[in-house]
Amino acid sequence: MSDKKFDREYSVTFIKEKQFLDACGIRYEFVKNINGITTFKYKKTSYLFECLSNFYKQFEW
Repeated sequence: MSDKKFDREYSVTFIKEKQFLDACGIRYEFVKNINGITTFKYKKTSYLFECLSNFYKQFEW
């Protein structure tokens, strides 16, 4: 087995993404501020990823 670690939380720095998750009723677990960049951390759930899927469908990549 590998000793690699993974982030148990989903990170958001894009304010429109955070606002969308707020509108879905998803609250962040905690906030980090590193080098002037605010990062909102969310618990990874299937509902979180369902909302994120809907959020990113509005963009044409």
